[in-house]
Amino acid sequence: MFRKVKKHRSSSQSSEISTKSKQDRKLPFVPKDEMVLGVSKYGVKVASMDQCDVLQSHSLYLIVRMLCYDDGLGSGKNLLALKTTDTKQQECSIWVYQWSSAEQGQAICMVLSASTDCVLTSEKS
Repeated sequence: MFRKVKKHRSSSQSSEISTKSKQDRKLPFVPKDEMVLGVSKYGVKVASMDQCDVLQSHSLYLIVRMLCYDDGLGSGKNLLALKTTDTKQQECSIWVYQWSSAEQGQAICMVLSASTDCVLTSEKS
């Protein structure tokens, strides 16, 4: 994927573009192997099973919405959808992850929700 970029960029913008292009090439639409999804107060990271290679990362403050749901096709696929935005809030992306069970997806949503609440509570203090 190619992006038009201005000639003058800050180092954080360059890093963001570089990270985005690396992520686009590393994570296939339908992965061959299972992956690890980690959640913290900083956001979400998708890594290889050995956790040596980070394939995607989403900062918590850029996650606009999350939703756990069944695919509705009767195949029993449990999905998590994340809607993210860029730092300028000009573009949105939808990321969909499949879980082996509904409980696993619900647990991730609960941790994400708790992380968001924790950050918002600490900002008010």
